[in-house]
Amino acid sequence: MNDQTAPVITCPAPVTVSCASAVPVPNIALVTATDNCAGVVTITHVGDVISAQTCANRYTITRTYRATDVCGNFAQCTQIITVNDQTAPVITCPANITVTTPVGSCTAVVPFAATATDNCGGTITFTYSQAPGSAFPIGTTTVTATATDVCGNSSSCSFTVTVLDAQLPVITAQPQNRT
Repeated sequence: MNDQTAPVITCPAPVTVSCASAVPVPNIALVTATDNCAGVVTITHVGDVISAQTCANRYTITRTYRATDVCGNFAQCTQIITVNDQTAPVITCPANITVTTPVGSCTAVVPFAATATDNCGGTITFTYSQAPGSAFPIGTTTVTATATDVCGNSSSCSFTVTVLDAQLPVITAQPQNRT
């Protein structure tokens, strides 16, 4: 008898996850294989190939498994794992801010910072409609903060900066006394 028939192998179903940290580890226990002849069928993880990567948390993995029978015949199957982060960071703006101008000035320098968390971790970039630590004029200014993750997902929030005038008026002329 000359066995030249490869085993029949079935891979795990395709999987989609949001973050690279959620990619499952290779697991041969999830792979099934049968053979036309008696004997042990050995299942191995051949490797992973990453493709279509556009950011740290958006790409495709083609995971290959192999089933080999006792005569050396083998068959392979692939599992597709899609990593697709489409979740924007959760941004928190500071509370509305009210400050008073320093004496002798018509503006006030106002520091502030928004905070954010991202479902996949990593670097979050902040942009503001008015830069933190810049001079704000007297009145109320609405500031919009935007947090963007490494895959370009973003969310925004807004708050107000109110600058009150602390400059006392200066009397430059007085009316004449009248009786």
